[in-house]
Amino acid sequence: MPLNLTDQPGRVALYARVSTLDKGLDPETQLRPLREYAQHRGFAVIEEYVYQASGTSE
Repeated sequence: MPLNLTDQPGRVALYARVSTLDKGLDPETQLRPLREYAQHRGFAVIEEYVYQASGTSE
């Protein structure tokens, strides 16, 4: 029997980006509502990625 993807929960990864120039910002302020949204929609969070950018051109 073929796998029906609509019967499986969606698998998602969360991504937060924080600039190091914006002192005091915590990636949790972005990740928390994303986790809540994923839970509410029935998604399985398989990974969380946090990127801290310098905010300058290199």
